[in-house]
Amino acid sequence: MRIFLSVSSALLVFSFSINAETIESVEYKYYEISPRTPYEIKPELMRRSPIREGGGTFNGHTDWYVSWKYQSGPGPYGCQLNNIQTTVHVVHTLPVLSNYVTDKNTIEVFNKFNTALTQHEKNHGNNGLAAAREMDKLFNEIQPQPDCRQLSRMVDDIGNSTTQKYIYADDEYDRTTNNGLTEGAVIY
Repeated sequence: MRIFLSVSSALLVFSFSINAETIESVEYKYYEISPRTPYEIKPELMRRSPIREGGGTFNGHTDWYVSWKYQSGPGPYGCQLNNIQTTVHVVHTLPVLSNYVTDKNTIEVFNKFNTALTQHEKNHGNNGLAAAREMDKLFNEIQPQPDCRQLSRMVDDIGNSTTQKYIYADDEYDRTTNNGLTEGAVIY
């Protein structure tokens, strides 16, 4: 009897497979700085950075936005998802040196710092991408529900709780790396 139920459940999961889709986009925005010496990099970053939060100025930042839309309707076993689309848009804001910067030492110091900063911000973006992919996986596992209102709440609960999980992961990542300091994403 157990084997039959397992096989039956597997068939039900397969037969109710929904067409879930994740659409991912990553965008880079840059602000330009023009330090003449390595010692001018930090003041230039602070002066030119458009990233201002909580009274502070930051050198780099990543935002990610996850959304989902779906259709549902009655099926033979209750209300089921017909298709669902999860979209994630990642926006990285980072510094870039002006073409007028020619001092090799300044360029070298900036590039070392900026490589670490860029990787730190990409890791934040990876949290947004992972959130969307996890949602997509969980949405694909949703079985028909007794009514469409219950199904709608289930989809939104999954989306919201997954988003919160990865917002927490971003905060924890900044805490453990001291906002990238331990990864070299700092300049003095």
